[in-house]
Amino acid sequence: MRGFRYESGAYRAELDAGEREVVASVVANVVELLEGERPDPADGSPDAGPEVPGRSEGPVAPVWRLRTEPVPPPDDPAVHRLLPDASQDDPAVAAEFRRLTEDDLRTAKLARLRWLWTALQDDGPVVPAPQAPAVAATLTDLRLVLAERLGIRTDEDADRLLRAAGRRRRHGADDVRAYLVTVYDALTWLQESLVQAMLARGDLGPPGRVGPGD
Repeated sequence: MRGFRYESGAYRAELDAGEREVVASVVANVVELLEGERPDPADGSPDAGPEVPGRSEGPVAPVWRLRTEPVPPPDDPAVHRLLPDASQDDPAVAAEFRRLTEDDLRTAKLARLRWLWTALQDDGPVVPAPQAPAVAATLTDLRLVLAERLGIRTDEDADRLLRAAGRRRRHGADDVRAYLVTVYDALTWLQESLVQAMLARGDLGPPGRVGPGD
């Protein structure tokens, strides 16, 4: 795996077929999470429409309906981290903001996830410069879901789990948790390489490590 570098108008990484498959599987899982908790369109949510065979651009345009009823927070803690409350202090404000914005946010995240999944089907991935901020945000979403599943809240949590996973591998252990920790670490490194490449071109603000909750 080689991190992102800016070359010929795009940010390019080098992942082998197995590495791309791993990242694509995480993307697909997050898409499933976001789609699985969509409210029924009959309740006033947007209907994203069916997938159309032969169309490369994805689902048909959504048919928007005005949502008039309150929208409860997601049941899955991982989805809740993707679609957080706007206010921790005022439940009424949080509920109203969710009613007005959750559908748009969910749809935007799904579109970015599908774009990255498609980019991972070819060598690279290659990310055009205008798309780079969206890809960086999508990598954050992937990490948020894994962080929730692994109980990661701080960089120290991530470092501790990575050391433990390394010890298990050295002793020949092969378990799902150690695998997910390794994937989380790889996604963190990949995202940071993209952010640093963008900073080098002045495409982002002041540098700073992208933490597990960002």
